[in-house]
Amino acid sequence: MDKKRKYANFLVAGCLRLKKGDKLFIVADDNILDFVEIVKEEASNLGILEIETLISYPEKEKELYLSKSYEEIIKSPLVDKSKYNEMAREGYAFLMLKSPIPNYFLEVKEDILARVSKYQMEAIEEYKSYQLKNKIKWNISAVPNEAWAREIDGVNSLDELWDLVWDICLINEENPVKAWDEKMTKLKNRANYLNNLKIDKLIYKNSLGTNLEIGLPKDYIFASADGNNIVNMPTEEVFTSPDRLRVRGMVYSSKVLIYNNRVIEDFWLEFKEGKIVDYNAKVGKEILKEIIETDEGSHYLGEVALVDYNSPISLTNIIFKNTLYDENASCHLAIGAGFMECIKDGYSLTTEELMDKGINYSHEHVDFFIGTKDLEVKALLQNGQEVVIMENGNFKEA
Repeated sequence: MDKKRKYANFLVAGCLRLKKGDKLFIVADDNILDFVEIVKEEASNLGILEIETLISYPEKEKELYLSKSYEEIIKSPLVDKSKYNEMAREGYAFLMLKSPIPNYFLEVKEDILARVSKYQMEAIEEYKSYQLKNKIKWNISAVPNEAWAREIDGVNSLDELWDLVWDICLINEENPVKAWDEKMTKLKNRANYLNNLKIDKLIYKNSLGTNLEIGLPKDYIFASADGNNIVNMPTEEVFTSPDRLRVRGMVYSSKVLIYNNRVIEDFWLEFKEGKIVDYNAKVGKEILKEIIETDEGSHYLGEVALVDYNSPISLTNIIFKNTLYDENASCHLAIGAGFMECIKDGYSLTTEELMDKGINYSHEHVDFFIGTKDLEVKALLQNGQEVVIMENGNFKEA
């Protein structure tokens, strides 16, 4: 089987775990329509006959942002995401195919992008509710394009980027599903170990200057990205949600962050009583400000994720300038929304009850990367003991 076709088949059957009679909703940009057609063909071959798509047109969107007012922009079908809500209600599985073009919207005013992004997030709250409550299957995966390949140092062609994707996503394995089952078992065992420790707080330190304490809720749950299906491809993390009010200290980014196809580099955040009270960036400070000021909840953390510095993605020594890949090469945190699944009985709790237990609420959720080869993470346990979780950037197994 052609590798693109094998990858497409794996996303539908291996990640989303769809079968005959299921329904599929594909979200993608117009620069990868050829791959979208391959996915549709592979899904049809599996007996999935109800397939819907939502295609975005970045070039037309950019022209819209540069020539129209905010009021005119949000009336355009080009920014309408309401189909997400309809597809969630009707029980479709979501396949979000990401094919980034770094810095594509650099000429667009930050405030316009921020306002439109917030409008779009608020417009799909119904879908987000289905997603967060685990009522639908969903997966986010990357698809290479020429512009993205040109932006990555160490990658010389689109074909080379495809080769990296196939290698990292284990498509080169004879049976990718079996290979991922083995990887996910290892991550689930790691999450179980962390849950059994009964951690009160995590303490991060490295030579960049990170010195950060993150308290966890009493009934926290570490999880992997494999529930009803694998939600991120690739994935190397175990993650939980912190107590939104128990974060203090300084944290420094270790990789560039791409947000709405714009770059943020060399930034730091300072926390007091959970809240971001100060920040700076050598590149993209206004974009960072836009993220933090999305709403009240975007001043707090929603995710804590542990990833080996020697993960397969990190060992490529490539910064992909794509959050999906870079977050799985590095320990990371996320500004914004926390996860219902990361606290005991979370799916049965209201937003207010979740917040009372420390889980953050926001329209935003933006991962940023803090892992380094000298990162140390200690856990102070609820019984007062101290345990080293990670040393020299890697997980210290029990």
